[in-house]
Amino acid sequence: MEISTSVVVLQPGLYILRHPGAGMPALSIAITPRSVGKSETLVTNKKHGHALINGSDCLVMSITEAPVELLVAAYGEAGNVVTPAIKIDRIALDVASGSGSVSTTPSPVEKGLSIVAHVERRGDVIVRAGEMAGDINAVHRLEGFQIIWPDRPDGVDLAYAVVIEGIGATPVVKSGHFIGTRREAKRITEVTLALIGPNAAQYKLKGTAIFSGGFQIPIQSGLPLGGPSGREHLSGFMVDVLAAPEKKLSASISTPALKKLPATPTAAVPTLSKKVRTKSRPAVTEKSTRLSNNAK
Repeated sequence: MEISTSVVVLQPGLYILRHPGAGMPALSIAITPRSVGKSETLVTNKKHGHALINGSDCLVMSITEAPVELLVAAYGEAGNVVTPAIKIDRIALDVASGSGSVSTTPSPVEKGLSIVAHVERRGDVIVRAGEMAGDINAVHRLEGFQIIWPDRPDGVDLAYAVVIEGIGATPVVKSGHFIGTRREAKRITEVTLALIGPNAAQYKLKGTAIFSGGFQIPIQSGLPLGGPSGREHLSGFMVDVLAAPEKKLSASISTPALKKLPATPTAAVPTLSKKVRTKSRPAVTEKSTRLSNNAK
């Protein structure tokens, strides 16, 4: 499956969002956290959330107070990259100039690192670098994600892989590709992110992965991360790519310690195991991405 995303901004008003019609891929619509305005949505009967599967589906959306930014994701067949297209019509409501089509092809995602995450009970959300993708309270599952880096520098890329409950380890993919599942209620129990490429040493990863039970683990390039028992699910993560300091880095990398987040009133206090899952699988390297050359 190939997933392409775009962003469109709607000004205050009343809109009908439609699937573009036969032969076009299914779409999902999500409101980004950067949206300032308020929105109310009516969805087609018997459809799952804000999904437009075919020409019989539509959404009616009311935007008030300020503009709202929408993330539009298109789901194409493997190897077939498509540009998300959606029909958006504004309902005039006695405003002389208010009728007509707003956009059929949303503008591209803005520059910089961003994450599209599929979160249990929330659907797709989008965050920028350094913002939490998922549930910071470590309750809901983060079931899949895609890292978007349209303006990445030459000679470096961000690769990632996960271990999924009932499926196992996935192939390594690079930025721009979705990994994980959607609407299958499956847990990600391990995640690995790694900088690859000839210029990878000029950059470093900064971020944190959060697993159920309240465990947070600092992200280090190429190091598999998981909870102490291996059954904790990934709830969220934040990551950014920064320039590495010019001084020579030490060749040795210590295993990150698991730290417990502040406990919620209902959360049981987990027992830390000496067996840290972060050592259970080999690190992701540029070599491993070449071995899994099906990643695009």
